[in-house]
Amino acid sequence: MLILLSVAFAAEPDPALTAASGEITRVMEALADAPEPPYYLSYGLVDWQTVRILGTNGALGHSVDTNGRVADVDVRVGTPELDNTHKIRDGSWFSEESRSQIELPVDGDVDATVRILWRETDDAWQSSVRRLSKVRGNEAVKVERDDASADFSMGEAIVDVREPVAIELDQEAWEGVVTSASAVFLEYPDVVDSNVELVAETRLLMFTDSEGALIQHPRIRYRVSVWGVAVADDGMEIEVYDYVDARAADGMPTPDEVEEMAHTVAQRVVALRNAPLLDPYTGPAILEGRASGVFFHEIFGHRMEGHRQKDEDEGQTFTDMVGQAILPEFLDVVDDPTRGSYGDVDLNGFYPYDDEGTRAEPVQLVQDGVLETFLTSRMPIESVPVSNGHGRRQPGNAVVARQGNLIVEASETVSYEELRGMLVEEIRAQDKEFGLIVEDITGGFTLTGRVIPNSFNVRPVAVWKVYEDGRPDELVRGGDLIGTPLATFGRIVAAGDDPQVFNGMCGAESGWVPVSAVAPSLLIEEIEVQRKEKSNDRPPLLDPPGAVSGDDS
Repeated sequence: MLILLSVAFAAEPDPALTAASGEITRVMEALADAPEPPYYLSYGLVDWQTVRILGTNGALGHSVDTNGRVADVDVRVGTPELDNTHKIRDGSWFSEESRSQIELPVDGDVDATVRILWRETDDAWQSSVRRLSKVRGNEAVKVERDDASADFSMGEAIVDVREPVAIELDQEAWEGVVTSASAVFLEYPDVVDSNVELVAETRLLMFTDSEGALIQHPRIRYRVSVWGVAVADDGMEIEVYDYVDARAADGMPTPDEVEEMAHTVAQRVVALRNAPLLDPYTGPAILEGRASGVFFHEIFGHRMEGHRQKDEDEGQTFTDMVGQAILPEFLDVVDDPTRGSYGDVDLNGFYPYDDEGTRAEPVQLVQDGVLETFLTSRMPIESVPVSNGHGRRQPGNAVVARQGNLIVEASETVSYEELRGMLVEEIRAQDKEFGLIVEDITGGFTLTGRVIPNSFNVRPVAVWKVYEDGRPDELVRGGDLIGTPLATFGRIVAAGDDPQVFNGMCGAESGWVPVSAVAPSLLIEEIEVQRKEKSNDRPPLLDPPGAVSGDDS
């Protein structure tokens, strides 16, 4: 490791990272003659700090500054072609290796850190040896796999050490901002719960492995969010959430802008509380920018993740469709985690290296409507033998291929006004009374396995009925968009010239990771809506303290 440490770094590596690199050398040498020696070992370390300031009802809910250090240990035994991570077919949860987030000393004490890594590495190695035995037995009694690619692809030994980035925040001033803005909701008696929150978080992400990688790079994010809840007379809870993300303190909204966000959220919550229910529906709809971004993330992006092409328990919707048209020819899709912003909006899915020490790459998934490839980690698939920098995880989980910045772009676009006109024409052509405009989507989920229907459910915040006869648009509530991917993609008719960004967190097999989705508004000739679940509890029987009875402003 002395050769590595002689490199002219952009910054000094954290002492714990240097020590972890040395421990890898010691372990690999010590176990070289073991009956089942590790052929690969890596450590991922994260030093984190988070500041959370929350205001509610005009008071300070909490203001906390926390920090910690965690690690992941990955040990592979066997060979890259067949190792302990190989899926045990027809196995159970008990056939999977147990993993947990490893807590490290917050002060970075080197001796204590190395001792913890030593203990966890020994446990992980023994567990890996036991599982490899099960893998070999399983392979001996099962049919030949459809995808016979290896379990691991060796990578480049990247050495890149960057300085940590500190949170820049006047905590006392922001306590005043969120407290003052949260008082806005007191003007809206129908809002039963609400808050305004600032979260500032910085991470120093460190990685080293037996191939010689030594990577240290920072990640920082600021988010100001506003959340409000109301309960409709039928018991349905209405939630509205808005946010601003930035990678620098000067990108956050001003106090006046935060207060305006609070008014906007409160007004939307009240309007939705009083809006009529949307009955089950099939027909034409426009998904506005952020809504279409979440829509693509859920029903398309997850089906592009490499491990889903290899796992025979997955539906493998697009596995055998490389080179075929799966979207209209005017649509392209790229996942580009190297892109830090889109227009003037910072992208949450930006990263220079993934969690396996692989350089992030832009991956052209669809070109002119034709499927080109998939997102991969260092677990190869038949059509992609190496990682393209999309191996990601939340600490404490095994890495799988995940989305970063999923960007949908259209080569043929129309203005939003024209798109709306096309919607009205489609309503008439289908002899419908109305169509829909989905203004925003709060989230959703998709089912990709074979045992259950290969479908999706995405959850709008606000939906508008657009009437064919020219009546004013009507706000409605209580509908979820459902369907299956192949049928839905074939019904995309046109795209707007108004791309928008959705920033969020995505939860899947490897935990929660930051992601972004960028897309224009899309006209879909037919979409299906089902009723949203609801509670049977009545709204509060009493007006909130201090409210004027009957005031629904």
